[in-house]
Amino acid sequence: MAQSCICRNGPRRDAGVKYTDVIVIGNGPSGICLSYFLSGHWPYYSGGDHDNQYLQAKLEESGRNISLVEQDLEYLSEGLEGRTSNPVALLFDELTHPGADMGHEHPSMLEWKHHADKVIPHVVLGKGPPGGAWQMMEDTMQTLSLGNWMELPGMPFKDWLRIHLEKRLKPYNMCETNDQKQNRANMKDVKIYYMEYVKKNNLSQFFHNFSVVTSVERVCENNNNRNCESGECEISQASQDCIWEVRGFCYSGSAADSAGDGFDREEFCYRARNVVLASGTYDTPNKLQVSGEGHSYILHTLSELEVCVNSGQLTSESNPLVVIGSGLSAADAVLWAENESIPVVHVFRRDANDPELIFNNLPRTLYPEYHRVHQMMKADRNSYEGYKSYPGYTVVQFLDDSKVVIKGKQKGKCAPVIQASYVLVQIGSQPNLSYLLQDGRTLGQDKTAPIDCKRNPVDVDPYTFESISEAGLFAMGPLIGDNFVRFIRGGALGITSCLQKRREGKCSA
Repeated sequence: MAQSCICRNGPRRDAGVKYTDVIVIGNGPSGICLSYFLSGHWPYYSGGDHDNQYLQAKLEESGRNISLVEQDLEYLSEGLEGRTSNPVALLFDELTHPGADMGHEHPSMLEWKHHADKVIPHVVLGKGPPGGAWQMMEDTMQTLSLGNWMELPGMPFKDWLRIHLEKRLKPYNMCETNDQKQNRANMKDVKIYYMEYVKKNNLSQFFHNFSVVTSVERVCENNNNRNCESGECEISQASQDCIWEVRGFCYSGSAADSAGDGFDREEFCYRARNVVLASGTYDTPNKLQVSGEGHSYILHTLSELEVCVNSGQLTSESNPLVVIGSGLSAADAVLWAENESIPVVHVFRRDANDPELIFNNLPRTLYPEYHRVHQMMKADRNSYEGYKSYPGYTVVQFLDDSKVVIKGKQKGKCAPVIQASYVLVQIGSQPNLSYLLQDGRTLGQDKTAPIDCKRNPVDVDPYTFESISEAGLFAMGPLIGDNFVRFIRGGALGITSCLQKRREGKCSA
């Protein structure tokens, strides 16, 4: 593996530096799940019949007394196929949700045991409260995944939700609504679930929330030997110990926010032999890169839109909100605006009947609201009150007076000009890896391109999740292309297995 070291002379233990075994960057579902594993919670095969008899036979070989953490994950996951290219994620998903892709709801084939002597010291750093980007989602939205696919190990989401709803509704003598009984989860409940998961599993001791990472680099700590004759310090190659150093700052106070207004900032520095990149890909919204995109009426997140509505700057009497994009985030914006009675002009460059649109991959019975937006996109421009679509159009320019110039694919057509109140651009996002050398480009499968969860994920070993380029640097979740919570758990298993085997000397670092 290629390694880039920054060597520093000085004492082995610098003042103010905190040491641990693993530094996890990101406190979303990926970081939470990994912390659960690292804190000594291990999965064991509990028996039962699996549709994949080959997999079941291999599990029976090891029996029920050896945890998956200690087994050969490459051997167990061999031949598995599914909705991710990550073999360990497929293995873990097959055991926690057997037959899920076939519509089955079979019970998990794993049981969890806590081993106090297997805890791997670690720290989890996140910009906000536990849950990561999920904490920034609109409460009334529903998850794309089924509710039980949002769950983390050892705490079934459906069981938690039933108890949670009983507590919430009992004082009012209310019953569950149809929306609460359906399979998809409400975003507000998911937020609470992730925060309670951390508390109930005693993971709070490992979490340092409201922490912003500013640099991750490899440093060489030197053991200085003084030459008795010259009196000068000599540093031998053997005395150098290269480890990872993570620097940043945190906000004080439980109500601290990412802006830090009114809160004190305190710098931190951690060193460890292992760093895990567990952040998501929602840090930096993609931009159109057209003239005028810097105007104040151009928005790039739903949270910005929510601020405009709550402040009264955007109402049902305003000029239309222009939504740009043809994915689910754009559809969410259309639905949100519709709920607020805000007129919408929807502009997207693809044809509404394009078979590659995400709507075509969603079952109509589970996602009726998205299919309704798709139907609106395909209909004639004036078919729906308060909604107009411009399929096959792109933005040419944003003008000073909140006007948007767009053009269609067909030549000879005049470029329409739309008078907008605000514009919401929803065309995807990218991770912010500015704390890494070259923004992490050297870690991707294509070393010349930015990290992108779809086009250029972090290149890792498929069984240990360790970077191909940097020893001791791991990645999981969206950064390696696993965008669904049901699959990120495999990364936690693979990383824990690798670290535990190294601690026991069963594999080399």
